Amino acid sequence: MRYRETVPEIGVKTGAYGSVSAVVPLLDFLENAGCDVNAILDRSTIPRAAREDPRMRVPTRKFEALWQIAVEVTGDPAVALRVATTAKPNTFGVISLLALASESRRNAFELTRRLTPLLWEDFECDLQGDGEVAFIRCSTGGSRQASRLTTEYMVGLTVAMSRVFGTAHCDPLEARFCYPPPPHADEYERILRLPVRFDAGESGVLFPVAMMDCLNPSADAALRQLLERYAADQLAHIPTNAAIVQRVRACIRSVLPLGTVTADTVASRLHMSERTLRRRLQEEATSYQALVDDVRAELARHYLAHEKRGIDEVGFLLGFSDQSAFTKAFRRWTGRTPADFVRTSSS
Repeated sequence: MRYRETVPEIGVKTGAYGSVSAVVPLLDFLENAGCDVNAILDRSTIPRAAREDPRMRVPTRKFEALWQIAVEVTGDPAVALRVATTAKPNTFGVISLLALASESRRNAFELTRRLTPLLWEDFECDLQGDGEVAFIRCSTGGSRQASRLTTEYMVGLTVAMSRVFGTAHCDPLEARFCYPPPPHADEYERILRLPVRFDAGESGVLFPVAMMDCLNPSADAALRQLLERYAADQLAHIPTNAAIVQRVRACIRSVLPLGTVTADTVASRLHMSERTLRRRLQEEATSYQALVDDVRAELARHYLAHEKRGIDEVGFLLGFSDQSAFTKAFRRWTGRTPADFVRTSSS
């Protein structure tokens, strides 16, 4: 049986959980440095069995403790950045594979940011665009010190993964951190190999828009769709305190190709009654149908504009009975027909 600490009913705010996969690069780094990893796991109260089962889920506060112990045993206050730059592209399982199969960095980000609870429930990231630059903002819960280490790890991963994804000779513009420069501030630029700004208000990475939209020569649309359905199904089924809206959206994405997008189907997959599902969504000021429309609209725009799929095929993938039903719904979402949207996107 896979280890999982007792978790109360989903939605009860008792602390976030995460997959040990999120910190496998740290465990590997510590082992390569000659540290006693089992003793470190014991101190952080993470079961030793986590090394054999990286999908094991434990409270993220234990990961935060693990980072602080890592700083202590290595004597390196920049260990989170250092670990991030040594992480392998396939470290994070289906999330890594999804990113590598996506057609652009922007598409990879849009797909994988919804799946971050698979790794770390209280970590959030979003993409902000401003003219010719794009900013991926990273934020996390937890204590101030632990949040700093976790944020450095995630910012470092964002930088490192961008360098192994897609076309060569593309680099981020700048890494930003919301806190004042620490005593070891000079290490940041040396490790990340790009300009670093402190007291930036928000933590994250600045990219050229052209870099975000540049095509990935290794993209595989069929593989990406298969992985996306698998990942969405995994997210819908993990025991988690992640927001119910996020989990319902993921579940809707996983069942859309099956044509079974009823509230009852989604509720069953989330191990609750349809009545409970609707009540929980009402508490979040939304509804099941609103989420279905939102997911369908988002996927429709992506399939038509980025994957250049035919209108009939898109309607089928989104679970519509015929093209006229899809066209009517698309006009309601966007104010335009799918054909008008395709012409505008192509111009």
